Amino acid sequence: MSRRKQRAAFDQVSEFDRGSIVAHRDCGLSFKEIDSSVERNQITVMRIFDRWMQEATTDRRSQSHPLQCTTSLEDRQIQSGLSARRPLFGLPLTQKHRRLRRQWCEERKMWVTEWNDIVFTDESRICLQNHDGRIRVWRHRGERMLNSRVMHHHTGPAPDIMVWVSIGYHFPTRLVRISGTLKSQRYISEVLEPVVLPYIQGLATAIFQQDNA
Repeated sequence: MSRRKQRAAFDQVSEFDRGSIVAHRDCGLSFKEIDSSVERNQITVMRIFDRWMQEATTDRRSQSHPLQCTTSLEDRQIQSGLSARRPLFGLPLTQKHRRLRRQWCEERKMWVTEWNDIVFTDESRICLQNHDGRIRVWRHRGERMLNSRVMHHHTGPAPDIMVWVSIGYHFPTRLVRISGTLKSQRYISEVLEPVVLPYIQGLATAIFQQDNA
């Protein structure tokens, strides 16, 4: 297919179909499966998805300098009420990750009492001195130095503690306090052997679900 025909085929795909292509691909479908679903040729489907992966949009470039479609007043009205927010963090999942997670869910979607045998674990670090994340304050002009708008903190490392626990349907384990850096050998000797194994041995058909596994 010539480049001109490829562009024409790209333009003929509706916005809904372009969104469907991205959604199908995120669910793990192959390009061949997608082109039969949206009734578009495979090259067009691949170009649309590649554009989405590279520039986070499915629209084809029309010109390097698009015409201004709104006035300054309209721009201010559009941006009214918007404010800066921290982005939501997520794992960079590949197509294989998505396929395996979907397969995992499909295999267990009929589980009911089976969940009673799962033992989950997690750990959390707690800062004892000050908040260890970014905090925003709302203030008017001239209020920057007000004590109520200032967050005091030390420049050195802040003390903190890490705690670990596992929980199942019947009851949780005891809370384990972890000092310093937790490495594999310490995890075995301080958590798995004294806490997890006795807990698991008390359940006939328990399945140990390690955190982040």
